[in-house]
Amino acid sequence: MNAPSRKKRILLVDDEPFLTSLLRMNLEDTDEYEVREENNSLNALDVIKEFVPDLILLDVMMPDLDGADILFRLKNDQRLKHIVVVFHTATVSRTELTSHGGIISGYPFLPKPASADQIIAFIEANLPNPLAN
Repeated sequence: MNAPSRKKRILLVDDEPFLTSLLRMNLEDTDEYEVREENNSLNALDVIKEFVPDLILLDVMMPDLDGADILFRLKNDQRLKHIVVVFHTATVSRTELTSHGGIISGYPFLPKPASADQIIAFIEANLPNPLAN
């Protein structure tokens, strides 16, 4: 008998609590994800270290530390640099995203607004494949 698989861990980092709360509820409703949300960018790295998500959905424009600052710190931490980061931002249009194949500066981008189904599909497309390791 196979052991039940672990839920995929998703961390939502965005300074909009309504957005992260709504997204967390939609993701948890699938029963596929364990979701945490962080609305204060200054706390994001501590939450990442404690939660160790499989994927971070990261806003770009936030007070204090922006998404690029958080990504830089994450990628310079040997214990955390393997975590997949997807930028979720209003700073990139759907046209820009399409013209760049969904990747900008080497990272996947999902433009805001996006439906829960679009976000889930994007998360699934970017989650690491444990069988590939």
